[in-house]
Parts: sequence; structure tokens; C-alpha cells
Amino acid sequence: MQLIQQIKTAKWWKVTLLMALTVLIIISCSTSIDSIDMPDSVNAGESFTSTIHVTIQTNDSRSNTKFMVALLVPKVWNVTKNSKITFTSSITTGTQTMSAIATGTAAPQANGSDWPTILAAKIGHGGNLLAGWEWVAFYSDKAYDVNSNDNITVTITVNTKVSSDNLSFKLGYVVANSSDGLSDAQYYASSFPGCFRVFGDGDLMDYCNPQLGTVDPLDALDNDIITLGFDAGVIDTGLSDADEVYLCLKGVTATGDTLDFCGQTGQTRLSTYALKKWRIDIWPRGFFQLTKDQELSSLVYYFTDKTGQVVVGKDGTPAVPFTYTFKCQ
Repeated sequence: MQLIQQIKTAKWWKVTLLMALTVLIIISCSTSIDSIDMPDSVNAGESFTSTIHVTIQTNDSRSNTKFMVALLVPKVWNVTKNSKITFTSSITTGTQTMSAIATGTAAPQANGSDWPTILAAKIGHGGNLLAGWEWVAFYSDKAYDVNSNDNITVTITVNTKVSSDNLSFKLGYVVANSSDGLSDAQYYASSFPGCFRVFGDGDLMDYCNPQLGTVDPLDALDNDIITLGFDAGVIDTGLSDADEVYLCLKGVTATGDTLDFCGQTGQTRLSTYALKKWRIDIWPRGFFQLTKDQELSSLVYYFTDKTGQVVVGKDGTPAVPFTYTFKCQ
């Protein structure tokens, strides 16, 4: 009986050791973004550089695999054309180049979805509160063979030229590869360094902070349909508990004339779509009944209650109006 017990004990320790080794092998494969060096801000139209430090630990070999880097950025930056990404690593010699992956190219193990789609679904939008963001993915121009138990260090350099827009945005970075994609969290890493500021002209497009008023799309002409939104739950205002919200709007023409449209009518009444969230769709040219010779350069507006006595602007009071400048992307 003692011999049988010793055999059982020995088998138990073998099983336990095997399980421990299995767990060690599984968790030893990892991709991590260790740090990101980048400025907090840049002036409009200029370029800035981000340096991303990555560690990749492998437990399995990969052949003919490309390195992937993705950026979460404002669409207006047109990053596909205005960014250059290179990297160096402990398994390569010299600077390695990368190129943008065409939209529609299927990402690995993503059931046919392309990289922007799977990145948005699995990684999200980094907490940016406005529409107008996008994921742009890049592959290394060369493919590489990765050996089992490699410990790879990678330094990525991203140089991006920003647009002339005045904005704040929560940038995002993801690293992965062309074999595993986003199939398992151990094969990729993501990081959101914080709110990045671009000092430009015109209205501030603030993706980082909750806004009383929003406009969609961010870039439009006076002949486009735009949606003006009002979030009565952001701060306490006279419209926080309103059961009806109306638009008080002025249009400023290219010649400097001002067209007023302020009243509590069906045409100016916002509709509610969530708790304390309101919106209205307008066609500016039709709204002001412009002639073919008239062109709007901007909008100036407030939100009011059904009496017209409570007026809310950008700071929650009548002191500062909301503004929107028309422009094409």
C-alpha cells in the first residue's frame, strides 16, 4: 500500500509540474508597449514624432510574418498620406520601413473584417467623444521569421504631420502582427497616452472633454445637412431638466451679413434621443432660404427653452454662443 501511495504521489507531482510548465509557456508569449515618448502638443500644420518602445516575448515560431502598427487619429489628419513609420529591432539590421494597409484588406483571424473595423470593435475609440476618428494600420514592408523563445525589443518611430485644425484628441497606438492579428490579447498591445493638443485656427474640436454642444460632421459646407447636438447632462444649466429644447440660430454670410432665425417653432425644436440628449438636423441653405449668390461662412447659436427666456451657450450661460465655421475637408 505504501508503494502504491508513493506512485500516486509521484504521478500527482508530475501532473502538477506539467500544468505549471504549461501555464508558464502560455503566459510567456506576450506583446507589451513599455513606454511612449511624444510631445503634449504641436502647432497646426507642423509635424511631431512619437517613439514607441515595445517588447515581444515568444513561445512559438512564426514564419513570413509582418509587424503591424495602428494609429487612432482624427480623420482630418489624413494619416495614410501624412505619416511615416519606421522601426528598429533586436532581430533586424538597420531601419525597417512600413506602409499603410489599404482599407478593405482582411485582417488575420478576423472573419473577413479589415484592420480599421476589427480595431474599432476590439480596441474602441480611446474615449474620444466626437465623431471623426479613425484607425489606420501599417504593415512592415518586409516579413520576418520569429523563433520560439525569442525576446524581441522594438523601437518604433512615428512621424505625423497634422492638419490646420484646432483640436484636442486622445491618440491611440496598437502593435500586432500579420499572423495572429487581434485573435488573442497576448499577441497584441494597445496604449492611449492622453489628450494631444493641436493649436490651430478656428473652432476648437474637443474630442477629449464632454461638450454641451456638438456638430456632425465636423467639416461641412452650407449646402450640407448638419446635426447640432445638445447634451443637457454635461453641466448644470437652465435646460438641464427641460422637456423641450429649441435652437436660436444666426448665420453669418461671406460678406459679413447676419441672418437671424430665433424662435420656438417646429422648425427649431430639437428631438430627444437619450436621457438629456437632444439634436436637430438642419440644411443651412434651406434653413435661411439663401439665394444662389449668398454663402454662409459660419453659424452662431444658442439653445433655449420653450419660452425663449432660458438661453444656454457654450459655457452654460448666455454669455458665450456656440459657433461653427463652414469648411471642406
